[in-house]
Amino acid sequence: MPKPPSATFLLKIKIALAAGLLLMAVVGAASYVAISRLIETAQSRVRTEDTLVMLERVDSSLRTTESALRQYLLSGGMDDLEGFERARADLRAVRARTRSANVLQESADFDALINQRALIANQAIAARKAYGPEAAAAVLGSDASRQLRYRTDGLLENARNREVYKWRDAQAIAERSAQWAQGFIIAASLLFFAMLAWVVYVVKHYEEVRKRGEAQLRDSEAMSRSITEGMAEGVITANFDDVVVEANAAALKLFGYDRHEIIGLDVGMLIPLHLRRQYKDFAAMLRSQAQPLTVAGHEMRGLRKDGRQFAVSVSFGEVRVGGNRIFTALIRDITESKRITEALRASESQLRQVTDTVPALIAYLDTDERFRFHNRAYEDAFGMSFEQIHERPLADVLGPQVYETVREKVREVLDGHTVRYERTQITPSGERKHYAMQYFPRYGEGAAQGKVIGFFSLGTDITELRRIDRMKTEFVSTVSHELRTPLTSIRGSLGLISGGVAGELPEAVKSLVGIAKNNCERLIRLINDILDSEKIESGKLRLDLQIVDLRQLVQQALAANEGFAGQHGVRLVMQAPETPLHVRIDSDRMTQVLTNLLSNAVKFSPSGSPVEVRLSRVAQKVRAEVVDVGPGIPEEFSARIFQKFSQADSSDTRQKGGTGLGLNISRALVEKMGGTIGFSSKAGVGTTFFFEVPEWTNPVPLLQPARLPALSSRPRILICEGDADVAKLISMMLGKAGFDSDMTYSAEQALACLATNSYDAVTVDLKLPGQNGVAFIGQLREDERTRNLPVVVISAMAEQGELQFNRKPHTVTDWLKKPIDENLLIHSLQRAVATMNAGKPRILHVEDDLDIQRITAAIAQDFASFEFAATLDEARARLREHPFDLVLLDLALGSHSGWDLFEDIDDLDPRPPVIVFSAGDVDPADGRQADAVLVKAHTSNTELLNTIQRVLQTPGDSGPTRP
Repeated sequence: MPKPPSATFLLKIKIALAAGLLLMAVVGAASYVAISRLIETAQSRVRTEDTLVMLERVDSSLRTTESALRQYLLSGGMDDLEGFERARADLRAVRARTRSANVLQESADFDALINQRALIANQAIAARKAYGPEAAAAVLGSDASRQLRYRTDGLLENARNREVYKWRDAQAIAERSAQWAQGFIIAASLLFFAMLAWVVYVVKHYEEVRKRGEAQLRDSEAMSRSITEGMAEGVITANFDDVVVEANAAALKLFGYDRHEIIGLDVGMLIPLHLRRQYKDFAAMLRSQAQPLTVAGHEMRGLRKDGRQFAVSVSFGEVRVGGNRIFTALIRDITESKRITEALRASESQLRQVTDTVPALIAYLDTDERFRFHNRAYEDAFGMSFEQIHERPLADVLGPQVYETVREKVREVLDGHTVRYERTQITPSGERKHYAMQYFPRYGEGAAQGKVIGFFSLGTDITELRRIDRMKTEFVSTVSHELRTPLTSIRGSLGLISGGVAGELPEAVKSLVGIAKNNCERLIRLINDILDSEKIESGKLRLDLQIVDLRQLVQQALAANEGFAGQHGVRLVMQAPETPLHVRIDSDRMTQVLTNLLSNAVKFSPSGSPVEVRLSRVAQKVRAEVVDVGPGIPEEFSARIFQKFSQADSSDTRQKGGTGLGLNISRALVEKMGGTIGFSSKAGVGTTFFFEVPEWTNPVPLLQPARLPALSSRPRILICEGDADVAKLISMMLGKAGFDSDMTYSAEQALACLATNSYDAVTVDLKLPGQNGVAFIGQLREDERTRNLPVVVISAMAEQGELQFNRKPHTVTDWLKKPIDENLLIHSLQRAVATMNAGKPRILHVEDDLDIQRITAAIAQDFASFEFAATLDEARARLREHPFDLVLLDLALGSHSGWDLFEDIDDLDPRPPVIVFSAGDVDPADGRQADAVLVKAHTSNTELLNTIQRVLQTPGDSGPTRP
């Protein structure tokens, strides 16, 4: 017979039935609530629809009224006006119904807006009647009208949205209630059936739960054994008596035992003999603990079956099974990891030994700017111990003052940029050290890939390099003065002797003088090339960039090299377009480039052949080519032709001479002027060297075509006058007095004329369109071509202009006020032009080298008289005693500088022009105080003579303002 149900089971059945009845009652109540909510929602929807219809009628009536108003404003007909009044009446009726239905919550605001719109409508109607449709449209289209329409539309739209949202909220509540009721009914029904099923389940539960528990236990044991056997670490389980009761495959392999050999084995047998007592004490401590104890990562030694020992890391744990204490050890062989660790330590020790012997600051810092590694040089440089630097912030090690100078550099490297800079610091012994610092970012790996996690720092001690650089600079300065000055005397003397100043020379003597002169020139070129190369490397080369016609510059270079070409039997030919080729370059340095290229081409060209210079425009650049028909450049030499001291090694090439610096200097000069240089060559055919520089275009057009200089002897004046009638009057006055003239009406036009024509003087009005007269005169005085051109100011603001130029008395020749006095104008220009053709000028030569004094006087003896001063005091005395037409000034006067004399020269009235003639190079910015700057070793006798004539503007002048 089946066993009767127990009292507990019957109680459960009764509880289930009572719960079912309760669920049915709750389901009924939920259904009633849901249905009520649905009915309320339907009623709310009807109300909402009615409200929306009323709002739509109001909006429609508003639009009909506004449309009727616009119709009337367009037509002006009475029928349209009556239509508007009917529409307005309909609007009032519709509005009355909305107020009675209380549709709008903002009823008062809406009425106010309607009334304001009615006022604007009345104003528009009145404007239509009084002024026409345009005035009415202006009223209706005003900002106030548009704002009222926007506010009315917005109020209606808000009311509609409010009703829609209210209905949606009600509908959402009803739907949620229905869904809740539906879900509750379904859940209650399911629960009810679940209870019925639970009754059946309870009957069978007790039998099934026992069987399932047994199966789960078996599965758990199998899974636990599978996991343990699959582990890479060895697992050994021992009982309270320290006897092995279980071991996985990894433990058997680790110790070299079979399973039947290790089960039942004392754990002490797995430990070396000399460590067993220590282990036994540890095991006793584990057993004495009342609470389970866990030990992780304990390093010790293990003993294999064959007697070999090995390093292991052991983690101990305790569990209770059936009331018994079981100890489990997780064992990992760390022999290889210890070997790697020891190797890393040895490698780190070796790295530290290497870096400690390097005489440079080497360090690694993290993103917090803390030192994670540094070599011994850091400790020596800062006088700190290892502990004072390691893991300390960079600011603490450098000190606040030095750190402030490198803060931005550190931020830059942590942003991922390589940083290079120089730093100076004081050592603990008080010695000043210079370091070239380099920072390199370090990027992370894995999850931190691409992210800067620190930076490496390398500091090289360049104190000795700085000292050597200073010695080099001092040596270059010594070479500049001590060699250039005597060489200038030698070259000048040989040039004068060769030219016959000492009488006709015998042929043998003339030949020896020629040899000496040529070798002196070679020595000067070598010194100049070495000094130029040094200036380029040190970044001290300065360029005086001016707008130049490259065509004219090439013509001058060809003329200057004709003698050298004639010695080799070579002809120089130029091919160039007719139009000017303006470029912004340093004329002297570009002439040096052209001379280098022409010299090379001439030396390697066969006798009787031509060397061509071709000028052309190429893609907004001016291209210059120097073409020869020589043997060409060997292919193996092409790659290093622009390197310093580079020369082909053939005997023919070595016979040509040269320093091997010319092309290297030429490339540096062209690149500094914004250009590029290159070459093409074919063996047996010839070589073409070329360079390209950007073309300079002048956007200012001329008012009238530039005229060529007249072939008459009448002086020619440039008139720069802003008033065309006044300019014509000045031109007539000058024509009557025997002057030719050109008229320009702005500074830009005057500069364009000066670039293409020669003039004896220029008249300037201070009030000019665009650039004013003061700035224009200043520009004339800054330009080498027009620096000494006489300027006569004709202006109503002459007195103010004199105040602006009170410290530059030589800038303006004369000042004339408007209205123009014809006699004063003619007299002033006659005096200005006369200064261009005065008698033999007097020159003060300030020079402490007597040889240079005698040579210079001999060079210019035919057209000028010289007085000499060897010191600044003598020069000041001469300047006080007599007026001079020119001062030829050496800058190195013993312990004094020739620049100090400019203050005395500037105080003279009139101020004489100044030519600096010195052994040292001069910064172009400083050279603007002088009318010309010449370097002794760079300047031939002819160049010195031409410069003196140009500055004095004697008839021999060949300057740019007199083509």
